[in-house]
Amino acid sequence: MHDAATNITIPAGRQLYLQLNGYENSSQSRLNIWNYEIDGHALSLMANKGPLFENGNVFAWYGIKSKVEEDNSIEFQETPDDLHNSRTESMFQMTFPNASDENYVKIENVFTYEISVFSLCFWAKFSATNELSGIFAYSTKSNSDEITVHYSKNKSDLVFRLGNETQIVNKREKVLAPDSWHFYCLQWRSTDGLNEIYQDGKKLGTSDNGTKGYIIPANGTVVLGQEMDSHGKGFDSNQAFKGSLAGLNLWRQFLTVNVIQGMTSGVINVNGNLLQWRDFRTKYLSGNVTMRNGSEAEIPEYRVQNLRDEWCEKKSNESYETVIYARFIRGQDTNGYKWRCVQPAAMLDENMCYNITKNSSLYQTEAMEENLLGIN
Repeated sequence: MHDAATNITIPAGRQLYLQLNGYENSSQSRLNIWNYEIDGHALSLMANKGPLFENGNVFAWYGIKSKVEEDNSIEFQETPDDLHNSRTESMFQMTFPNASDENYVKIENVFTYEISVFSLCFWAKFSATNELSGIFAYSTKSNSDEITVHYSKNKSDLVFRLGNETQIVNKREKVLAPDSWHFYCLQWRSTDGLNEIYQDGKKLGTSDNGTKGYIIPANGTVVLGQEMDSHGKGFDSNQAFKGSLAGLNLWRQFLTVNVIQGMTSGVINVNGNLLQWRDFRTKYLSGNVTMRNGSEAEIPEYRVQNLRDEWCEKKSNESYETVIYARFIRGQDTNGYKWRCVQPAAMLDENMCYNITKNSSLYQTEAMEENLLGIN
């Protein structure tokens, strides 16, 4: 953010509080404060090195024991071996190689409280062979179809359903280029029953189909890759997903258009506060679902992004006189997303999203996805 707090000086000689109140068994490590700006490259190295990075020159973590007031509830220990950059846990994609009732990802008792508003976003590449392919489903003992998202092959629709028999959202939106990556966000809130679908950062539709006041029950089961005919089960190969998923997150609030478009264009990455993509890792996989570290649709860390930018600039020196950047955008020769080399002018300042809706000479159209993905 820019201009969040200008012309402010923080006074000296005050107290510093590190508070973890309300969080059971919480831990904190390596808190440091500097009096200068740290660039993205240094931050990237800190994240990857974990406890090995430089100490702060205003406040240094190594001296905290001597500064802490006596408190029997605080326990000091050596830096744990499992301290790592949590973002790396989210950098993977799942592939469902064939439509089978044995291929799914399931988490039980996933929410301990009722839900009155949510946003669900994910990257998907559809290779559906069935008439109906389940992507995301949430079921409870009282309703096996509390939330369902599936792809309909016959009409090339993404279908978003929610609710019980009397209060229901049943919304269909056309899917572009099913064999390419697309970014979807589905949002709903109980206060006015509003629901929205975004595809590739563009709002496709909105409605308020009678769900005002509806509450989604707690203690349900989330399943990826299937439709459920009963609570947590009832899978059918004719309704199973074939394709790839990445970056699926669930929030307990509506997301702004800027955040959705920022995630779409590869500018920002935001983790869900209800469910995060890393929550779905290996232990919940069943059948022949495969997981590969790294994703075609992921946002690279700062160091890797710089290497990809440099590659594009060298590759494009003969064609352009300006700086060139590597970005994950929708190319003009396909409706799906690919890594491309683009000029700065291809970026829309007002929403940080690339001009992916109009033909433009501001990005190179040759397929560079594999070349750029190989730079790590």
